[in-house]
Amino acid sequence: MINALGLFLLLLTPRVAGPVNGPLHPVRAEVQDPEPLLVLAASSLQDVLPTVANAWREAGGGNVRFSFDATSRLAPQILRGAPADVFISADHEWMNWLREQDVVVASEIVNVAANRLVFVVPASADAPPRDLRALGARPTMRIAMAGENVPAGRYGTAALQAAGLWDVLEGRVVRGGSVRGTLEWVARGEVDGGVVYETDALAEPRVRLAFAFDENTYPPVVYPGAVIGRSERPAAARAFLDFMAGAEGAALFGAAGFQVGPPDFSVSNVTTATLPNPVSAVRLSFLVALAAVALGLVPAIGAGWLLARRDFPGRGLLSTVLLAPLVIPPVVTGFLLLSILGAQSPIGRALAAVGLSVPFTLLGATLAALVVGFPLYVVAVRGAFEVVDPHLEELSWTLGIPPRQTFLRVSLPLALPGIAAGALLAFARALGEFGATVVLAGNVEGQTRTIALAVYALLESPSGRGAIWVLVGASVVLSLAALMGFEALTRRQRRLLEDRRGR
Repeated sequence: MINALGLFLLLLTPRVAGPVNGPLHPVRAEVQDPEPLLVLAASSLQDVLPTVANAWREAGGGNVRFSFDATSRLAPQILRGAPADVFISADHEWMNWLREQDVVVASEIVNVAANRLVFVVPASADAPPRDLRALGARPTMRIAMAGENVPAGRYGTAALQAAGLWDVLEGRVVRGGSVRGTLEWVARGEVDGGVVYETDALAEPRVRLAFAFDENTYPPVVYPGAVIGRSERPAAARAFLDFMAGAEGAALFGAAGFQVGPPDFSVSNVTTATLPNPVSAVRLSFLVALAAVALGLVPAIGAGWLLARRDFPGRGLLSTVLLAPLVIPPVVTGFLLLSILGAQSPIGRALAAVGLSVPFTLLGATLAALVVGFPLYVVAVRGAFEVVDPHLEELSWTLGIPPRQTFLRVSLPLALPGIAAGALLAFARALGEFGATVVLAGNVEGQTRTIALAVYALLESPSGRGAIWVLVGASVVLSLAALMGFEALTRRQRRLLEDRRGR
């Protein structure tokens, strides 16, 4: 779940860019640095860069540490003061954005390697499409792509637009956080295919390459590297960058499937980052949270009453299982749900056979929100029943009213304000759910992109900073309103029970 207060502080934090250092000069590889260099690099480089770093260290260049992630997440981290020495982007747009902020040295940007875009399918797929024409003939295919503000996502969008297929396939595109996340979805068979880099396809045995996109239909996939201006080891950072761009580094990149040599920058159809629709995100968040609360109502009442009124073997185990999502990381919860309900699981195949596909659908987003919010629901409902005086139920029994009627006419009405308070608390939790949703339901515009996912996408866009506040405001207002309702209903139940006792 995106923490609104944490996001608010992040947006208000001054950008620690500062003036860049003066011109940097290469140093010999033999120079040892007491501290390892920290390199922030695009996730598609995580297989090759450690090999390059080993060669650099064997040449006497010192140790290197890496942080791999989507370029769209790394660049804002650097702008906010991440203590890194070198940045290697998956495109020039984000690198130029940092250059405009005076974070990297403009004259020191070098192209390290290049890549190309391919379409992959699960290794077990039958009759995969062999070209874009065949892909266009299968409009029901579910296709995974990196986020629209991630370089690989923009490249894929440009290629499909150039082929005239975007309008046909857009509704079937599932957005991931990075190109490696996209690759994992394809490898697990959760989607029919995906757009990734060629090197990713070569490194993953669970997928196979269906076809390569025409390189004239998307911007060049180039990896520019630069020394971060506030690096405390600029000479060593420059030397490592030169080593990567040099003959030995080029050989290692080439062996890993990357293209080396001067890239062609003649392509002019560079796509710009697209921004999420805030109205759609708010509507979907409200719908998903409301559906999650409705689906959980009867189970929460049953579990809450059982834990409040009955003592039975396994009661502690049941309580532990029901409350587990409170302490398990939401991403782990999402992974477990995907493993249980995914296309490759027995349950997932059975559901798909009857037309109920869970991953990357509105149903998946609702189930993710339900699971993470259900513990709070149960806790509130249990507390509501526990404060109802059991003697009132016993009195009802002595008057000849059977237990079921007693529950419906005595226990439930007295606990109703507390149950409603629990529903509002679960609604607020579901409204801000992020981790489980992005893993199970993906980030599909208009289908599963809730407020939290939309804010996450905007944080990865250079032009999305202003639009964030619209969604942040909506999220804070809805969440605070739900919490105020929770407090009001809790007080109402307390007054109702005190009045009953007074009589």
